[in-house]
Amino acid sequence: MVSIVRRFVEESFEKLIGDPDAVHRVSLAVHELLENAAKYSVGEQTGLTVRFDADGHSASIKLTNETTPEHIARLRACVGEIQAAAEPFAHYHQLMRKTVGVDQESGLGLARIRAEGDLNLSLEIDGSMVTIVASG
Repeated sequence: MVSIVRRFVEESFEKLIGDPDAVHRVSLAVHELLENAAKYSVGEQTGLTVRFDADGHSASIKLTNETTPEHIARLRACVGEIQAAAEPFAHYHQLMRKTVGVDQESGLGLARIRAEGDLNLSLEIDGSMVTIVASG
């Protein structure tokens, strides 16, 4: 379903926005966020919201799902590191080197959103529900 939703977002916004770079950045973020939800969600519901501003130059992607307290702690740390990184590409490359061959959570997808998608990340937590917001 992740690839299907990504293609839907790409095709829909290509017609509405017309900026291939903006559409690519948003669809990349959608893909990475949905992969996160597929791996770490414990509930049956996942909510995805994608919005472009009127001129199509900035976007907001929100993904909400239920997860475990352990994943919330790792997510807080990961998003905090991404937010603190002065050089998003350097941080992303550092994570790639650090996590080669690691099967557990790496944070690469979220770091990719920041580095390649040029989108800021934030995290909202309400009990066991988490919302990751990519915007810019």
